[in-house]
Amino acid sequence: MKSYRLVSFSTLCICLLFLFISPFQDTSSASTDKYQNFKQLSQHESSASYKVTTKETKSPVLIFAPHGGGIEGGTSEIAQELGKQNALYLFESLKSKGSRDLHLTSTHFDEPTARKMVSKYDNVLSLHGYSENEKHIFVGGTDRERAKKLTQLLNQNGFPAELITKGHDEIAGINSGNIANKNRTGKSIQLEISQPLRSAMFHSFTSKGRASSKTQTFYKFTNVLSTFASTSY
Repeated sequence: MKSYRLVSFSTLCICLLFLFISPFQDTSSASTDKYQNFKQLSQHESSASYKVTTKETKSPVLIFAPHGGGIEGGTSEIAQELGKQNALYLFESLKSKGSRDLHLTSTHFDEPTARKMVSKYDNVLSLHGYSENEKHIFVGGTDRERAKKLTQLLNQNGFPAELITKGHDEIAGINSGNIANKNRTGKSIQLEISQPLRSAMFHSFTSKGRASSKTQTFYKFTNVLSTFASTSY
């Protein structure tokens, strides 16, 4: 009897563990970041370990990717493609190892150039990545009307997307402290793209391989977003 009760308790613990592990378990938060702001990051990391790319245009929307390079793979390439027709801010880790160290959650992301750029634009479309077993996109942000429209558009084009609801604040992108919401109108859309979907956009999902190995999925996805940006703002 004791043995049976012990096994039952262990099984119960395992079940509870899985229940409380969110599908966003690898989505970073301030509590798991190595640094709590850009000042700390810049004091401990070489300036050669990261890169900031910007492009200012008269576009009403800023494409914003704060976790590019090796931090959330694939977001750099997506942002650069969208940046051909829109304003762009991109922060990338150039480290061969330990890129995760350069992750600053969006409510703590205060890189000076980013803050300055965001304040100049009415709308922000931010790109992020998260770990999941399926090809999926969570659509969040404060611009609920456009977020709903984009969710529908993605689904219509074969990209499983879900409009984020309350209760997932860590990836909802609705916090007023989120840098994407510090623009002129406070309106943003935040995309959380699963790793399997990002991987499908490249034949070689490595830092060096992604730039030259984009797939049809990549171009289809970025075309959907480009069309949305050009017709919705």
